[in-house]
Amino acid sequence: MGPTGSTGAELGRELERRLQDLLDLYDREHRLYGEVLDLSRRQQQLIRERASLGRIREILEAKRERLSRIGEMEREHGPARRYWRQRGHLLQGPLAVRLQQRLQDVGGLIERILQEEAENDRLFLEQARETV
Repeated sequence: MGPTGSTGAELGRELERRLQDLLDLYDREHRLYGEVLDLSRRQQQLIRERASLGRIREILEAKRERLSRIGEMEREHGPARRYWRQRGHLLQGPLAVRLQQRLQDVGGLIERILQEEAENDRLFLEQARETV
């Protein structure tokens, strides 16, 4: 008896496993991006309070560490992400819907972080001009 190809059920299980892996990844990323957002807000408060650069550097280091972890996770899950990019348009069902929603949630957090960071930059520049 010769080898048989993958069955539809096997492909379905593989697809579901990959989707669940991605959902787990984006859940962890969502948590970490939420922490980055909180840190950006704390940084903004410290800037407004004219806290020492040492305290602000601690916040910057904490953000860098979390973003580094996100980068590592992204690299680690590269094959699953490529799979999603290639086949995501074909996927249906509750898991695919949850994954799409989580991606939107993560994207929204990133947008809010960018807004906070733009405000942090503005405040830093404003204070720098005041000290000149």
